Amino acid sequence: MTTSAPSFRPGTERQKTGCPLADRVSGTETPMVTEMVGAMFHLEGLLESVGTPEQELAAYTVPVTPERHREYVLGTADRIRRALDQLTAPYAAASAPSTTATGDTAT
Repeated sequence: MTTSAPSFRPGTERQKTGCPLADRVSGTETPMVTEMVGAMFHLEGLLESVGTPEQELAAYTVPVTPERHREYVLGTADRIRRALDQLTAPYAAASAPSTTATGDTAT
């Protein structure tokens, strides 16, 4: 854990994350899980409030082309997927079945 990572050990001051959900549950989960749960709730909330691509485009305060908006949305989603894959890769690798059968010997 880096020095900037929040510490959720008993007796330590818990760092506020800025997410009401994550701040409420921090201490009952690891920092990574708390942050992922908070992110999940933000994304699920977004699903309930997002409009059409045209409505999203109209919400910009500066002129943006539909192509640029689409590129930005898809690129950001790719960044989220990559970050999630990086976070979960050690856990996925640890649970992957071994390709070597028990009792096999090399000759």
